[in-house]
Amino acid sequence: HNGSAAGTGTPAPSRPPATPEGMALAYGSLVLMALLPIFFGALRSVSCAKSKNSSEMPETITSRDAARFPIVASCTLLGLYLFFKIFSQEYINLLLSMYFFVLGILALSHTISPMMNRFFPANFPNKQYQLLFTQGSGESKEEIVNYEFDTKDLVCLALSSVVGVWYLLRKHWIANNLFGLAFSLNGVELLHLNNVSTGCILLGGLFIYDVFWV
Repeated sequence: HNGSAAGTGTPAPSRPPATPEGMALAYGSLVLMALLPIFFGALRSVSCAKSKNSSEMPETITSRDAARFPIVASCTLLGLYLFFKIFSQEYINLLLSMYFFVLGILALSHTISPMMNRFFPANFPNKQYQLLFTQGSGESKEEIVNYEFDTKDLVCLALSSVVGVWYLLRKHWIANNLFGLAFSLNGVELLHLNNVSTGCILLGGLFIYDVFWV
């Protein structure tokens, strides 16, 4: 295109020059999107811990788990690279799009659920549901999946599905950022460390992982 434009004397299209206001808006948005998930994720994690008793507390990450996490992430990233080399890129992109579509809807639904509860009227018919999947029978029965939800959660799931379809069809940056914020907030909320040294091991390993792979 540049060659044909030069041959015909038509100037090639160029990007508009960056302005100080635009650069400030871009960098400010990056800082906010980096800090907000950490702040609100930690706030929701503390609120969730206070609302549950000791028997319902989620499993914490130990020092061994923290040291193993960058290795598992590296193997996953290397496997993804090999998949791109072996299989067709179109099928891999389709698989990743469907993967982020499903997980993004669930993460976004879990993120907006506490906020959406304030907008429901008091007389809203909220019914309780339970998804239970067990293995075995009698005394040896073991619960594999035990998930409780209500009608409000289904409404949040439907709203998140609209964003998911928008992301799947358009790949718009707003939908992509909404999923990214939801992933980050849920990751911080569900990440429970047993002590400070475990957090240092996890952050140090992820720092080396980021420097090596990126």
